[in-house]
Amino acid sequence: MNLQLVSEVLFTLGRRSPRLPFAFLRAMPLGLLHALRAPGLRATFRVAARASYYRDAFAAMRLDVAKARRPEDLGDFYLTPGILKTRPEALVTATPELAIESSGTTGHATRVYLSRKELEYNARQGGLLYGLYGLGRGDRLLCTLDLAWGLGSLLVERGVRYTPLFAMVVGRVDPLEAYRRLAEYRFNVVVSDPFWLARLTAIARERGRPGPMKLLMGGGEGITERTRAELEKYWGAPLCMTYASTEAATILAFECTHRRGYHVNEFDFYVEITDADGDGYGEIVLTTANRRVMPLIRYRTGDVARWLPEPCPCGLPFRRLSTLRGRLDEQVSCAWGNLHPDFFEPLLREVPGLGSDWQMALYERELTHVVQFRLELEGAGAARERAVQEVLGALQRTQPDAWLAYCQRLLDVEFAFFAPGTLRQQRKLLRLVDERQSGPPEWVKRAVAYGRT
Repeated sequence: MNLQLVSEVLFTLGRRSPRLPFAFLRAMPLGLLHALRAPGLRATFRVAARASYYRDAFAAMRLDVAKARRPEDLGDFYLTPGILKTRPEALVTATPELAIESSGTTGHATRVYLSRKELEYNARQGGLLYGLYGLGRGDRLLCTLDLAWGLGSLLVERGVRYTPLFAMVVGRVDPLEAYRRLAEYRFNVVVSDPFWLARLTAIARERGRPGPMKLLMGGGEGITERTRAELEKYWGAPLCMTYASTEAATILAFECTHRRGYHVNEFDFYVEITDADGDGYGEIVLTTANRRVMPLIRYRTGDVARWLPEPCPCGLPFRRLSTLRGRLDEQVSCAWGNLHPDFFEPLLREVPGLGSDWQMALYERELTHVVQFRLELEGAGAARERAVQEVLGALQRTQPDAWLAYCQRLLDVEFAFFAPGTLRQQRKLLRLVDERQSGPPEWVKRAVAYGRT
């Protein structure tokens, strides 16, 4: 028996009863699951050697992939994002039947090639999650993930075909347009990006809640604990996040209803944490186990997380990743140490009227480093002054070393305020940016800045 056969058993169980697959999985030891995955990994190494990039890279490093049993057996070999952005065809081992692309923030888009069979398999795997969340016949799902070149709605639209759910996959529609239809179609499950869910919630607060909600599912990017708490409180429903990517071409990891980290999809991926620091945080590196058109071996995602050692109350055997600490390109060093996005979230927790989008930037003014808080805030004048005082007060209480550096003028703090819904200049919003070389962009310079004089 191998994992492909186990997957078919799970799909069959899921069609009969959405919750049966997870009862089956809870009884499966993790060691057995890994043993069943091993043949797929060995096949991945063999197939990958057909692609020109892997063949040349393995030869240059004198690697005998026929002897490899785990990705770690390949030593210092890693696949970097640049290859998927500039030379994706060099990773192709068979004739592709479709492609997906990332939305990206700058530069080349990431491109991944698949067969239709691989896409359908990935969709069915994702569809099994609905059973974990207790969804079934009678539930009504609305998906507003983007329907452009990427993965989002494509995966959901195919996944719901294997479920009894009433579902509509409409793409990135205006939240106001979706709000007007919630009551009409009696949707009780909404799948979208966190920033879209936040805007829908703001509209519902103004106009009234259209009906009961059973589940919110988020994807695409992370969410702050503050925003999650507000959405869950308003809708009276859990918000479960998924960790998916163009490179993975499916859900790499997911939150169960306990929402204590991301359960890794150990059926289809071998996940490593590399270059971990003293707290265990390092880069997520993935190897695909079942992809044959464009296998990925030790792909460096750029996402930073750590393993959670304690078992999850849900009983699933899959290992769990922490919530993402950020990206490697969202970590900068300054007088406050090695900064990452989750440094800032506790500082914003008590700010009234704060929107769900925010960004921090590090730039230089003359010879001084400046940390600029870019915040979406309702109101002006007194509301902005109060926000400044709340953040500085939280900095003093929770980060005494950083507060001392601020008092010693080792760096400065500045605030730039934006109307709700205007901070996001592109689909993806980096939480922390290093602008020491370029300086703040023009659209930020036009904002009113509050700082120490």
